[in-house]
Formats: sequence, structure tokens, C-alpha cells
Amino acid sequence: MTDKQKSLTLSAAVLSVALCGLAILTVCLLYRTTLRLENRRLREIVHSHAVLIEEFFHVAERFSPVNRNDTLETVLTSVFNTHMHKQCFGRTGEFLIAKQEQGQIVFWPGLKHLNSAMPQAVPMPSPSAEPMRLALSGQSGNMTGLDYRGQMVLAAYQWVPEMRIGLVAKLDLAEVRAPFLKAAAAASGTAILIALAGLFVLFRFNPFLRRLEEEKMRTQNYLDIAGTMIAVLDEHGRIRLINRKGCEILGGEPEGLNSLFWAGHCVQQDDQQAAEEALRQLLSGEQEQVDGREFRLHRVDGSERIVEWSGRALRDKHGTITGVLAAAADITERKQIERILEEAKEAFQATFEQAAVGIGHVAPAPSGRWLRVNRKLCAILGYTADELLRMNIRDVTHVAHVEKSYAKALELVTNPEMATYSMEKQYIRKDGSVIWVNHTVSLVRDEQGKPKYYISVIEDIQPRKEMEEALRERTELLVRSNKELDDFAYIASHDLKEPLRGIMSYSTFLLEDYGTQFGSEVRDKLKTIGDLAERLTNLTDDLLTFSRVGRLDLARRPVNLNELVEDVLATLMVSLEREKVKVHIPNPLSTVVCDAVRMREVYYNLISNAIKYNDKTDKWIEIGMLHRWNDPAQTVFYVCDNGIGIRDKHVDKVFIMFKRLHGSGKYGGGTGAGLAIVKKIIERHGGHIWLESAEGEGTIFFFTLTEQEEHFLWQDSENWGRTEQ
Repeated sequence: MTDKQKSLTLSAAVLSVALCGLAILTVCLLYRTTLRLENRRLREIVHSHAVLIEEFFHVAERFSPVNRNDTLETVLTSVFNTHMHKQCFGRTGEFLIAKQEQGQIVFWPGLKHLNSAMPQAVPMPSPSAEPMRLALSGQSGNMTGLDYRGQMVLAAYQWVPEMRIGLVAKLDLAEVRAPFLKAAAAASGTAILIALAGLFVLFRFNPFLRRLEEEKMRTQNYLDIAGTMIAVLDEHGRIRLINRKGCEILGGEPEGLNSLFWAGHCVQQDDQQAAEEALRQLLSGEQEQVDGREFRLHRVDGSERIVEWSGRALRDKHGTITGVLAAAADITERKQIERILEEAKEAFQATFEQAAVGIGHVAPAPSGRWLRVNRKLCAILGYTADELLRMNIRDVTHVAHVEKSYAKALELVTNPEMATYSMEKQYIRKDGSVIWVNHTVSLVRDEQGKPKYYISVIEDIQPRKEMEEALRERTELLVRSNKELDDFAYIASHDLKEPLRGIMSYSTFLLEDYGTQFGSEVRDKLKTIGDLAERLTNLTDDLLTFSRVGRLDLARRPVNLNELVEDVLATLMVSLEREKVKVHIPNPLSTVVCDAVRMREVYYNLISNAIKYNDKTDKWIEIGMLHRWNDPAQTVFYVCDNGIGIRDKHVDKVFIMFKRLHGSGKYGGGTGAGLAIVKKIIERHGGHIWLESAEGEGTIFFFTLTEQEEHFLWQDSENWGRTEQ
């Protein structure tokens, strides 16, 4: 080998090493740039999703004030499913949502790489899932670390304090590095091959044309590695060189895109003027660089993409502008998210302004200033929005409620478990009048958990308060009237007894001492006077008993109803034997807290009526108790007979005072006050009495000693009501 050939070979080797070094340096710079861009993109993704989740959650919570956990699950599911069906970054890219439960990181279902061998929950102290662990500890940022699979990833993480969830957008670091490693290897190999080929050409051919072509190919390879569109435009604004990302954005191939006018062919018509103006500023030297211009682009398939475009003037060695180096990042997805957020904001604003209740945002203490108010709140307080925004909430709160309101607001700040509170309070309107409102307050906190502002929902309850006051006054009047009526009945019945005794005594005296001197007609009239006086005496006695039920306090104590009923039956033994009535008690009765004397009167009246109003040959009475089928604690007592029954049209009349359904002498007579007294005794005990009856078949009287609403469908009722002994 000649000295010249040795020199050329050495030169080729040095050139190869230099080219390899340059290629590796270029790849490293591009790798760092790509890492920075990927970090920025991941940060934008996780931040936009955090904002989207918060806004969706607020909107959903306003329109559907159902359970807060259900609302959060619906919002997260919608956002997560939307993201899962959209390939937005990389083959290994993944968007994660997780929360902390019992010292573990619990991921939202649907992880891209999760399989049966991998747990869906990761312990917080574990070295895995490092980005999510930082997010759940309340931090936000970018990092390189291990994910839940133990893979090294490039990740952006953010803490969402209001929902207490962590968000992570990540991409395997191996995927980011892979094209650069390949490019470095390819560039190094290419450099060596170029050097060898150059050496071959140096020996065989003219090297300059080959070198030019190889340099162009190498430059194209470097550009294709970039994650954003890079294009070289000539002095007329035509595309002369474009990388692979640019082809993806425009949806074409380099051969078809080269020589197209950037502004005229690629930019949407509405944005063409702005694009041409940006090129003019660069090509004329008016500006060296233009950044952050947003343009809508035509794709080859007719669809549209939105890019953030930057350009820099290219100059030759003499300083003459020869073209423009342009870069564009695809921000279509980001703009879509921004549009969704704007629509959500508009929906919130419309809901806020048109709400049927007053809504206001109030600054935390000590300020308490109104930050935002809606039209309904202005109408309630009588102020304009501008007037309220210059005031604080204490200015419109009645002095009687200021201290309690402040204490509640302070508790909302200091007690994290307290989500909201409500209270009825009085506000002072602009005209000085006082208005009652129902005030519901919740607290919004910032990312650090500090109070940001209160949300106050104010409902005008003045009409309800006025109605309650009117009802209270009417109730007091009714109670007073009932008491006066009760007092009158007691006094009247008590004072009538003495004259009636005199009438009965004198009529009896006349019949006994002078009866032989009177004719039969006079004796009959004197006897009638005595009978009428006796009947009136019985009526006044019953009226006195009825009024006493309402006047006397109940002597409540535990009473064994079995013993009480046995005592009543013993008292009525003569009537039972005379009428041949069989009594059946299917199950032992319970012990209840009641007034024993009054309860004995209840059973006495019901059983004596069952004996009296029965025309059957085989007569029977059943006494027992039942339980509601859906509330075993509710006990219902009953007295059942197979007597004459009651017509449907008379069912509502049996409990009316002195209302008899038969003639005064039929079925043993009576005043018709017994069931009215029974009803009053039961109601004094807080219970209810009703009946079921069929004419000619018998009657069942039910009663409770506590309030209950329904009185049908009872447990253990298959064999009751017609048992014979």
C-alpha cells in the first residue's frame, strides 16, 4: 500500500470516528430534547385530565345530588373508558388512576399491562409504582422510576385532593430509548459505511455526489427521530424537507408533500392569512423567530388537526435568508379537552345563574366577602350583584345568628370529616326586613388542602316559617278550645247530676207515698219522668267519664294483660254464662306499659259489646295479639266476635259519642258512649283503634298502644279470628 493510500485509509478511519461521535452526540441531544418534550406532553396529559375530572365531578354533582362516591365513580369510569379507547401516546403509554386504601395503592380497574400474575393493589412502601406513590403523597411533577410492573418508565404524576386520587401518565423508558439506540447504532454504522464507501469512492469514483446524497439521508434520519413535525420551507414558503412526524400529522408521504405551499395547501382557509403573515415576517427579516402560533391543518384524508407552530429564519454564510425552519406540535387532543372544559364551564355558569335557589361563593374567614352571587340570591336579599360583591356575609346575617354561623364555618375548616352543614337562620334584606332562609354550606379547598372558598346554597323559607307560625298559633287556639270544651263538659256533667238525683228521688217518693191517690195515667207519667231522669243520669255519667279521660294524667306502669283480661272476664262471668259465650285466647298476651285502670275499661267495653251484640246460637269471642309482617316490633291487639256485625255505612259512626245504631231498648240499651271512651283512651296512650266487620258475620276491633300507619297483613294470622272452643 502506497503512502497515499495509507493516508487516505487513515483519513477515512478518522472521518468514521468523527462521524460516529457526531452521530452519537446528535442522537444524545435529540434524546434529551425528546425526553423534555415527552415530559412536557405527559405533564399536559395528566394535568388536563385532572382538571377535566374535577370539572366533570362538579357538574355531575350539581345535576345529580346523589351519593358523592357514586358520582365520583361515574366520572372516573367515563374519563378512564374514554382514554382507554384512544391511543394517545406510544405503544406502552398508559394513563392510571389510583387511590390509597389501608396502606395500599389501589389502581382503577382496566390497567393496560395487568394480568393474573400482577396484583391490582401495590403496598405503599413498595419500590414499585413510584410515580403513583408520589402522586398519592400529594406531590405533582415528572420523574423516571419503576411502575407497578417493575418497569422503568418516564412518568408525569399529579395529586387531585378534592377526590383524593392520584393520576399518572407514563411511557416505558425502553420505548423512548429504542429509536435512539437504533438510530445511534444505525448512525454509527452508517458513518462507518459512509467512510468505507468514501474510501472506496476515493479509490474508484468521484466522491462528491455520493457524499451529498448520504448527507441528505443522514439528515432525514435525524429529523425522523423527532416527536414533533419539522419541516424546511424555501424562500417561497414551499416544503422542501419534512420529517416522518410531519407526514403523520398531514397524513401523506414525503414525495407527495414536498413542493407544496405550506400556507396555501396545508393550512385551513380561515388560518391561511395568519400563516402567510408569519412566513412574511420571517422571510423579510422582520422577526428572527415566531413561536406559539396555532393553525388548523388540512390532512390528505380531509380531516383536520390543530398544531402549535414555531418558525425560525434560515440564513446562509453571507447572512441572506434562504428559508424557514418550522416545527409544529399536534395539540388537537389538548384543544378538544379545553373545549370540553369550556363547555362544562358554560354549563356550570348557566346552572349557577338560573338555579331556583340562591347560590354564592364566600371567601374564608376572616374576610367572609361575597366572591360570586347568582340572580336568585340577589332577589332573596334585595341587593344587586355589584352591591353584594362589596359586602361580606356578616353584613346580611341577623345578629342573633352571626356567632353560630361563624362557629359552624370554623368547624367545617377544622374537621376534615365534615363535608357540609345546614342551618336555618335569618338574613337582613336591603330594605331592613328580616327573612328566614335555609343555609347549606360546603368548603372548597386548593391543591394543598387550604380553604379556598365556601359554597353557600340559600333557600328562601320565609313562607314556610310564616305558615309554621300560623299553624302554631292555630294549634294553640285549638288546644285551648279543646281544653275549654273539655272543662265545660266536665263541669256541665258534674253539675247536672245533683238536679237529676232530685228529680229521680221526688218521682220515686210521689209514686211510693201517693201512688194510690193518683190515676194510672199520672203514675205512668211519674214513672216516665223517673226513667228519663235515670237515662239522663247515665248520659251525664258517661259524659263525665269521657271528659275525665282527657283531663287526668295516665298512671303508666308495666301491666300483664293476661291478668288484666282474666279480671275483666271474671267481672263479666255472669253475662258470659247467661249468654253462653265461649272465650278463646290463642296465645298468651304480652306485658305492656299502660294505665291499668283505663286499659281495663277498654277490654271491659269491647268484651261486653261482643256479648251484647250477638244473636247467634253458638256464640264466641277471641282475644289476642298480632305482629306486623314487616315490623315484628309493632304489636296489635284485637277482640273478635261472631255477632251481628256492622254495616259498612255505619263503620265510621261507631266511635261517635252517644251514637247508637239501634233503638234505645234493643240489645240491652245503652248510651252509645262506650266506644267513644275506648277510642279516647287508646289515643291518650298514643295508639290507634279501627275495626273490620261484615254484617251478620261478626266484628274485629284492632288497637295499638303506639303510632303505626298500616293495619293489615299481619304475621301469625292464619288461624285467628274464627276459633271455637
